[in-house]
Amino acid sequence: MSSFRVMWLMIMFDLPTTSKKDRKRYQWFHKELEKEGYIMLQYSVYGKIFSSHDSAKHGKKRMKDFVDRNLKHGNIRMLLFTDKQFSNMEIIIGEESVEETNEPKQLLLF
Repeated sequence: MSSFRVMWLMIMFDLPTTSKKDRKRYQWFHKELEKEGYIMLQYSVYGKIFSSHDSAKHGKKRMKDFVDRNLKHGNIRMLLFTDKQFSNMEIIIGEESVEETNEPKQLLLF
């Protein structure tokens, strides 16, 4: 496997929003994902591109540790796949977001 295989890590989540505290936690998690460089693909679906499988595994571990320390309720899933697999995604209704169509800045060096 090439050490420079571009990978995507997708985070999909459903967090409770019944109380005011729950809604604040949901907004906080959304902002933290954006701070970490994840882009919103759809509501509660975020993706981040990594330059290699190893860096993606590190990103996955980092996200698990972050969630374990900060969130106790809800449903959060992660999916790791290649850039080629991501490019095969079909949009049935709607269109790509601006973030999806722009090349990620960290990969322009490659």
